[in-house]
Amino acid sequence: MKIVVFDLDETLGYFVEFGIFWDSLSLYLNKELNQQDFNNLMDLYPEFLRPNIINILNYLKNKKITTNCQKIMIYTNNQGSRKWTNHIISYFESKINYYKLFDQLICAFKINGKQVEFCRTTNNKTYKDFIRCTKLPMNAEICYLDDSFYPEMVNDNIYYINIKPYTHCIPFDEICKRFLESNSLLSKKENNDDFKDFINKQIKMYNFSVIQKTKQDYEIDKILSKKIMIHLEDFFNKNNYSNKNKTCKKYHTYNKIKNKSSKNNKK
Repeated sequence: MKIVVFDLDETLGYFVEFGIFWDSLSLYLNKELNQQDFNNLMDLYPEFLRPNIINILNYLKNKKITTNCQKIMIYTNNQGSRKWTNHIISYFESKINYYKLFDQLICAFKINGKQVEFCRTTNNKTYKDFIRCTKLPMNAEICYLDDSFYPEMVNDNIYYINIKPYTHCIPFDEICKRFLESNSLLSKKENNDDFKDFINKQIKMYNFSVIQKTKQDYEIDKILSKKIMIHLEDFFNKNNYSNKNKTCKKYHTYNKIKNKSSKNNKK
């Protein structure tokens, strides 16, 4: 049994800044936005997705269809609501022809001090908690991708890919510009300047600093996405990985490459 598990924030993409805009837009419109709104908006800002991530997910989709991969899961410490995380998951699935790719979502142990995931025992990610939450057999072979390193996730049955965090900020003026040009949710009678002023005031409340990514950093991100694919292929191509390859290195880190972008609090 082969399982692939992703962290969410800064692994699949960078959702902090988009989350700030999403909340601010909902306040401005005075209504709850839906999944289609989320999909339409996210399409305006492809930079928030890790390079080549859709191709990676399509690769995993084919592995599931051919039964080479039994399950794909999310194991996250995202501090947003479960609904927010499901919006992100549903968006990714919409990009692969609405295929139901993700089988299970394991949310944060606690959000705002309140326990929300009762199968977890700690904020740290651990192999023991993961098995408790998923009820997978102990011999399941797991490929785990995360931008953070959790020592208690290291196990003979885990192929751990510790990837450099993916961050990509977009100036809020550019975010507003793309949104206004799309004219997706605002009526024609609404004043663009009023909208921009409102959004800017909301953004200031978050004390969020936009640090733009250099071209060199983005090229590194693209290379690392290729590395992810190489390791996924390696994981699937090795039969009975944990038993036949005890001497192989199963912990792969790309976190030591210099990251010039600051890491903000995850949403």
